[in-house]
Amino acid sequence: MIRKMEKKIVAAAIILMTALVAFSPAPADAEIRLVTVPRLSAAELQTIFAPLTEYLTREVGEKVTLVIPKDFDGVKDAVKAGKADIGFVNPLIYIQVKNSVNIAPLALSSEVKSGTRLRGIIIARKDSGITKLQDLKGKKFSFVDEDSPAGHIFQKLLLSRAGFDVKKDIVMLPYAKTHENVVTAVFNKTADAGGVREEQLDKMKGTLDTSQLRIVGYTDYFPNWPFFATPSLKKETADKIRTALLKLKPNDPQNEKILGPMRLTGFIPVLDREYDDLRAAAKLVGAL
Repeated sequence: MIRKMEKKIVAAAIILMTALVAFSPAPADAEIRLVTVPRLSAAELQTIFAPLTEYLTREVGEKVTLVIPKDFDGVKDAVKAGKADIGFVNPLIYIQVKNSVNIAPLALSSEVKSGTRLRGIIIARKDSGITKLQDLKGKKFSFVDEDSPAGHIFQKLLLSRAGFDVKKDIVMLPYAKTHENVVTAVFNKTADAGGVREEQLDKMKGTLDTSQLRIVGYTDYFPNWPFFATPSLKKETADKIRTALLKLKPNDPQNEKILGPMRLTGFIPVLDREYDDLRAAAKLVGAL
């Protein structure tokens, strides 16, 4: 009798488990991991990106979370290790990652000041006697970071085209890590000259007396920061993200709440070949 009851209990348990499996909701898809460069603190970046990640989550139907590595190399490592699904990085890191991983560009960002193209400048103090590029030979230079396009690579290309051997003709100071630090170093005479983004002086007008600084040279224009998809992301999901980004058209006031914190105005279509000139520049200065 007991044996029969045990069999009935086991049978009932099996039926119950089968029912639970049949009627339980399907497991949620893994989160879409968005990697970006740590150009600000993690807390600041989380705040800045929150409206965009929430927007993408709604549009795509899968949760988008921000991944912030500890340094620029961490971005490349995350993509190579399959720990990121999409990325938003500066153009140099994009071409460096693309060199070893088959990432696909999704959209090109448009900024408030520079639009979809950006360039760098070389600055010096007005009382330094530096008025033209040739005056920079032998001078102490401050750059943002090895992987900073508009705060290092663009300027090295400009100097190279002006006849400099960029490994011998200038004195490289330790990387300043931020554009603000470069401007401050030049202003305080720690550096004779520095390389920063074109709009950086305007950003710092309230911080120091930028009228004491001059622009010695302008670099060429290059495509701005791209969004890209990694091989770990399904094509249909990548297509949804591309569509969602391109709905945020440049200079549309409706985008302000989503893109305002990032100082962006929208996105436009982009092709990988648009970064070929940057590849040539990066190879010239040993960054690719």
